[in-house]
Amino acid sequence: MAERVKNMNSQEIAYLIHFSRKEKNISQKKLGELTGISHQIISRYENGAEVPTEEKLQLILSVLDVSLEEVIEVSNEINEMFDNLLDDLFYRKADHEKYHTIIQENKKRYLQNYDYYKIMVMELIYHIHYRNNEEVNSLICSFEKKEIQDQKILQIYYEYKGYYLLKKKKTKEGLEYLEKAKLQRYDEKTIAMIHYHMSFAYNYEWLRKTDAEYLIDAKNIFQKYYSLKRVSDCEMILGNYYSTFRNFQKAISCYENRLKLLEILDEDKEDFLDIHTTIAFKYIQMRDYNRALKEMDIACKYGKIDKRDHLHYIWCYYKLEDMSNANSWIVKMNRLNLDRELKMLWNLYEMLVAQYDKIPSDRLVEKAIKVYEFYKNQEDLNLSIFYIDIVIELLEKRSEYKRGFFYQKEKIFLLENM
Repeated sequence: MAERVKNMNSQEIAYLIHFSRKEKNISQKKLGELTGISHQIISRYENGAEVPTEEKLQLILSVLDVSLEEVIEVSNEINEMFDNLLDDLFYRKADHEKYHTIIQENKKRYLQNYDYYKIMVMELIYHIHYRNNEEVNSLICSFEKKEIQDQKILQIYYEYKGYYLLKKKKTKEGLEYLEKAKLQRYDEKTIAMIHYHMSFAYNYEWLRKTDAEYLIDAKNIFQKYYSLKRVSDCEMILGNYYSTFRNFQKAISCYENRLKLLEILDEDKEDFLDIHTTIAFKYIQMRDYNRALKEMDIACKYGKIDKRDHLHYIWCYYKLEDMSNANSWIVKMNRLNLDRELKMLWNLYEMLVAQYDKIPSDRLVEKAIKVYEFYKNQEDLNLSIFYIDIVIELLEKRSEYKRGFFYQKEKIFLLENM
């Protein structure tokens, strides 16, 4: 027993006495009477202000009918499970339900253990994952009443509290907790996860350069430890980042890297479809319509394309002056059950194709402006710029240069505010 006690710190001993006493429903005063140790001293043991000698600890545990061997066994079990969860999170393979079930089945055993706060953090991660906000708030309240000295646990707690606040759109507070987590600097893998979450925080704040820097740092560590799923996620987010700044070639490179990783991981084929249609739109933005069509054809091999993706085909054939195929896709799209937004877009594309070799009508120009303003109000910069280009092109065909110049200036303003 001496060796086991020697390896326990004051906080662990404090938790052990406190939880064991509570489990037996014995007051500090009663425990004092049973052991001959004053209840004031027992109180000091439980709050960590004083550490009992080996003999006194043995006496207390004997009275409470607690086996130190069993306590240490449970502690080892908790620590192994906690480390496994962190590893699973790093490799993005965490089965949250599995861990939650184990915790629920052993709650009574774990509750008596001085490592119970690790269980609380595991439950916190579980409830954040499933958006059980009431339980999350309750766990945060309980955890913060404890005086936790374990730097590793504090780091994980700060990280996931920050991540939770971020998801609640409390970006400033979330970022503060993520910064606190980063300062603990427990190990490289944990830092990678913090940087990964921090990239989302900076993304919400539109500090895009910092967003990319943190994400690249995280990706490099994920690569180092062969966490391919996380690397794949980083490539997708970086692709979206470069796309926002209209660096389409670099964005395509990131998306193609993600495709290679998904091949290695043998992931769901729906992901392949989505990425190829995303790449297709990048080629459309680069005005490489033949490459865009090739990407769309590849996407179709993986399944049924989204209703919105029909527009890619229509636009490419329209720009390649292949009105037969453009009309064919307009007919296909018209047969689908379209929501209000897609119906608006379908109407625009139908009019564009119908008037491709004519001077655009007032109605067509107003329809294009309406679509542009819709995405401008949605604060979708990529689509705003795509549709303002259509407006400018139509006005040029009508030789309305003054009006076109107005939209050119508006486009410059959008680009400057990206």
